[in-house]
Amino acid sequence: MISSILVMLVLQGLWLHAVYQDYKAGLKQETSLLFSNTVTDLIDSLVWKGASPLRMSSMPHKDSIQAGETRGVVLRRIDQQFHNQLTDGKLKIQVTVDSLRDAINDSVKSRVISIISSDTNFGVDSIRQFIRPIIQNPDSISGRGMEFIFRREILDSALVSEFFNKKLTEQDYNLNATVRKLNFGQDATIDESNSLVLDEVIVPFGVKLQAELINYQSYLWSKMLPTLSFGLLALALISFSFVVLYSNILRQQRLNLLKNDLISNITHELKTPVATVGIVLEALENFGVDQQVENRKEYIQIAKKELDRLSKMSESILSSLVTGTQEVTKSHFRFDQILEEQIQAFKPILHAKGFIFNFDKQAGNYNMFGNQEQLTLMVFNLLDNAVKYSLKTKLIHLKLYKKDKQIVFEVQDQGIGIPEKYQKDIFDKFVRVPQADLHDVKGYGLGLSQVAASIQNHHGKISLSSTEGKGTLFTITLPAHD
Repeated sequence: MISSILVMLVLQGLWLHAVYQDYKAGLKQETSLLFSNTVTDLIDSLVWKGASPLRMSSMPHKDSIQAGETRGVVLRRIDQQFHNQLTDGKLKIQVTVDSLRDAINDSVKSRVISIISSDTNFGVDSIRQFIRPIIQNPDSISGRGMEFIFRREILDSALVSEFFNKKLTEQDYNLNATVRKLNFGQDATIDESNSLVLDEVIVPFGVKLQAELINYQSYLWSKMLPTLSFGLLALALISFSFVVLYSNILRQQRLNLLKNDLISNITHELKTPVATVGIVLEALENFGVDQQVENRKEYIQIAKKELDRLSKMSESILSSLVTGTQEVTKSHFRFDQILEEQIQAFKPILHAKGFIFNFDKQAGNYNMFGNQEQLTLMVFNLLDNAVKYSLKTKLIHLKLYKKDKQIVFEVQDQGIGIPEKYQKDIFDKFVRVPQADLHDVKGYGLGLSQVAASIQNHHGKISLSSTEGKGTLFTITLPAHD
């Protein structure tokens, strides 16, 4: 699930980066066009402010150069040094427009624009840009001339920056721009991580203007806010779906574990009375008609008790299946009485397999408060393990005493023991000690896990001391209820 969410984050990050780059490219294209138009409008405005009508009959016809044709207009540049040179750093240009007529049709064939400048170093591109309004509309000065006087540095970068920022505000661009003037071949050092450099604009004469947008990222993110919100919402919904799906899977796994626990607990609980009744019937079958009458009566009573307990357990299981919950009832009882009943129930098994059984009980009050069925199952599992895992020396010793208001119950056998490396995990579910061909005992590794769970439910403790090949000692400590 986490890997899927991480993949979604990476894909969304790549998508947002692509969208950001598209917005950035679009912003640069739009603002570069706006910057170029601003510079052009400023040039036109400043040039025509220094324009005045030219009073001259005709233009000189020397040093004529044919430069090209635009919309029927022939551009001709005449380089001539004026006799009255301007000495204050200003330039003078004189422009006239003449008409060429078609002799056959008696119509205007083209316009001829003639220029006289006070500087011979003007390039054709600078002249075209300078007289752009006249080229676009030559009839505006047809039949007369215009004289333009202006400074060599026609545009100031601060003025352009001011007008460009106004244009940005008018067009709802919440941005600040700075403008610098550079000579041809000169490049400026700009930190493009925080600035967006626009396309350069060439202006008369021999210079170029460069604009950059400062801290444009915040503007782009504000424009991307709907896209970003949609992406985050989609990611949140997908992540929420994954979390819900994952929680449902975990819940299903917990239900399966509970189901398996219930089945294993039922199996072990039913196993106790069934096994006891089976041993009793086997023992009765071997009794003679007139022999061991007292033992026969005792075994029959044991079988009746176990069958009665089996009936109660069946009703409890059916009730749990109907209600969907497993009822755990707690009551006051005597732990020594439960222990003695289980010893009595195991008596046929112990006799049948030839066990020597000792029970050492110290005098005292063994009252408890808890679930009697759980502790009964706990005692049965401990006794059952002691019987199953005893080899040659079939000796089981039980001890019951009190210590510091705690009930202490010990179960000791002289069986095969538990290797040290398995002792730490022996109380976990489905853990069985491998014995190869030493001892073949059927089981699922649930008995001791149920013992540990029952003791934990009663706020008790269990410990073991075992030596491989010599036996095991289980010590259980439970709180007394005096």
